[in-house]
Amino acid sequence: MKRVALGVAALAAALTVACPAVAASPASAAPASASTGVKWTSFDWDHAMTTGACRISKGAKWTLYSNGQAHFDARVSSAEGDDAWLMWASLLDNQGAVLGEIRVSGSRSTKFVQNLPRAYWLYRWQADGQFDARLYDQVDSIVLSKHC
Repeated sequence: MKRVALGVAALAAALTVACPAVAASPASAAPASASTGVKWTSFDWDHAMTTGACRISKGAKWTLYSNGQAHFDARVSSAEGDDAWLMWASLLDNQGAVLGEIRVSGSRSTKFVQNLPRAYWLYRWQADGQFDARLYDQVDSIVLSKHC
């Protein structure tokens, strides 16, 4: 069942200056694969997200893996073009406390960027990230801070 943690989003928005935040709780999870032993949990947004002239369509998804890997998949557009969507993903526990952030794979940066050069074009945004694998079982929701 998809649900949005609005109280957590409000807290994250208050903590993140000039970066509106939205949250998602787990939509699905899987037991460890027999061949790899890696579990996964997906966090799906059941509504569109906007900031400035930019929009992420309904259905954006972060998938976390128990080995500390993460994958983002979304469709994003801009009404103006020559834009970029900036996103930071924070991992929260069941009390809304920040556990950590997802970092861009191979980097220490927590800022994910999707360029949107043309107005009204729909772009597929797929990004790989990483997080502290020790946090996997504690993650209850993900909050996205964003800017366009």
